Amino acid sequence: MRITFLLMLLTLSVSDSAIAEDSRDEAGKNPASPEPVTAEQHLQRPAVEAGAVKDGRRPNDLINESSPYLLQHAYNRVNWHAWGEAAFEKARKENKPIFLSIGYSTCHWCHVMAAESFDNKKIADFLNSYFVCIKVDREQRPDIDAVYLAATRIISGYGGWPMNVFLDNQLRPFHAATYYPPFSSVTKTGFYEVITQIQLLWKEQPELIDQLASKVTEIIAQHIDDTSQAVKLSEDVYTRALAQIEEIYDDETGGFSAAPKFPRPGIFAFLNQQIINQSINKQAARKMLNKTLDAMAAGGIYDQLAGGFHRYSVDEYWQLPHFEKMLYTQALMVLAYSDYYQLDARDDYRALVFATLEFVMQEMRSPDGGFYSALDADSEISGKPGEHAEGAYYLWQSAELKKILTDDEFAFTKNYFSIQDNGNIFTDPSEEFANLNVLHVDDARPTTPLTTQQNNLLISSREKLIAYRRQRPKPHLDDKIITAWNGMMISAFCRASVAFDNKDFLRLAEQGLVFIRKNLYDNTAQTLFRQYRNQHRVNNPAQSAEATLADYAWLIYSLLEVYQAGANKRWLQWALELQKKQQELFFDKSSQAYFESSASDANILFRSKTIYDGALPAANAITLSNLRSFALLSESVVEKNRYNAQAEALIGSFAETINHNPSAAAMLLAIESRAAKTMSTLKK
Repeated sequence: MRITFLLMLLTLSVSDSAIAEDSRDEAGKNPASPEPVTAEQHLQRPAVEAGAVKDGRRPNDLINESSPYLLQHAYNRVNWHAWGEAAFEKARKENKPIFLSIGYSTCHWCHVMAAESFDNKKIADFLNSYFVCIKVDREQRPDIDAVYLAATRIISGYGGWPMNVFLDNQLRPFHAATYYPPFSSVTKTGFYEVITQIQLLWKEQPELIDQLASKVTEIIAQHIDDTSQAVKLSEDVYTRALAQIEEIYDDETGGFSAAPKFPRPGIFAFLNQQIINQSINKQAARKMLNKTLDAMAAGGIYDQLAGGFHRYSVDEYWQLPHFEKMLYTQALMVLAYSDYYQLDARDDYRALVFATLEFVMQEMRSPDGGFYSALDADSEISGKPGEHAEGAYYLWQSAELKKILTDDEFAFTKNYFSIQDNGNIFTDPSEEFANLNVLHVDDARPTTPLTTQQNNLLISSREKLIAYRRQRPKPHLDDKIITAWNGMMISAFCRASVAFDNKDFLRLAEQGLVFIRKNLYDNTAQTLFRQYRNQHRVNNPAQSAEATLADYAWLIYSLLEVYQAGANKRWLQWALELQKKQQELFFDKSSQAYFESSASDANILFRSKTIYDGALPAANAITLSNLRSFALLSESVVEKNRYNAQAEALIGSFAETINHNPSAAAMLLAIESRAAKTMSTLKK
């Protein structure tokens, strides 16, 4: 359901705010905007701090937070508060609406809006006078993000970041959108107009605000819980899931949507399992999975020089990525390619997995074994101090390549990577990539293997370009360490150790577990933290934010993977302890499913229980995998039956939702299909 009544009253159009982290429309700017601040200036955090101090500005309340994203905004002109009772009480006491801004540190459009609006004196003064402004890092607090992302989708019809949500004093949303330009133009509504209209509405029609907030909150409640009265999965649920996947499959370029295209780990796992199970549809599953994995491996979404995957592709051909690199993307892609390698042992897939893991070890692993969260899409342009651009670290001019490489290397590289003198990026509505090339394997290149000479040219060219690129200013590293994402990465190292018989990968996986046990686990309370960041500010602990269901589920998943690969019983014992705590913190007896957050923060409007996959597989699906694994590993028949009964009850609670749209729950279906195959094999 799409709510437009508030927007009609404000004479605003939500479609004006369609630029967000996941879209690439041009950001409209008003040349008359006072005191413009560029995104480039904003990204120079030390310079921003120095300028702020020189201007007499002091840091806001975010200065003592541990989140890199919140620290990026500590010197904004907006007087930000962290999420908490102090800010809520201020809003109630002063009778002001809350402006809630949600994003993350490597988000390109978050940087842009911060520069254009939150460092603009006119806009900041108005916000500081008439609103209580709160900043939230969605990666640190996914529970908060889930509620208000649902609200944003209900109100505006889509979601993304930066997410701008306006709340009443009960924390109920009544207006929400993604990116706004700072000031209105002929074609776009500006953020300043939005906040002035909302302030007027708050003052003159509070009863309408209450009506809107009540209605939006009521609808959120209907969207944030996928459980229902227990039923069984339909007999044809796997067939219908595959049929739905075939409907959305891009037969020309691979993938399972129009642009922008995201990797779909749940679908990858489902198709892989269909092949393993020797289902009647295994050939269709193999065709779709093989073509998609090949297209991604050849595209710009994969870093053709140093390995590793960018988060998604802007175009349908997988050629132009959104350049941020997320830890979870690396983990889930290593899992996908390692799994498929065990069905088709291709050297190029092996090389891709090894290169991606090498990238993670070099760029995203802390010295003591944890894994960092992300690398930014933006970075400083080489030779242009203070000027930043998306993809600056990864893109090339043809003339630049010609200077670096020998004639033979350049001739080969130009053909192999489809290098054009005027650039090879054609999906560029903002004209930010003029004359630049992204490295992707030429579509027209023959599928025959490279000759020895060609392979040597490729190796030498890559070595030179990697060395040259390392001299460029690097993208910002978000160095917080998130438990769930580390669980994914540990699982990826472990899976690769099995697929490629590589004990070093298993050793790295175990070192990751040791890090989490030491830094993100309270041995006394037997509870997890969600985030660790060593570079924390004074008076703020390195650990912050309570762990979510995803943190417990993925860590347990990784412990079970490592245990089964190395048979060290301490990992199984810890997994059992964590499962017991997960049951205590997240289990909903009424539905037999799991809430995605604990009940500790009474200010969260709703605790979600979902089963459809998003960018990440549903946490309840990973929990199902863990329950099935515990049942398989249990020596006691009683315990085996107990875990299987829990698994069956969890499936039953979501079955009606899954039966309605099975492909959206592809990860759960992949897991349950694998469990059925395993049990069938054991009975023989």
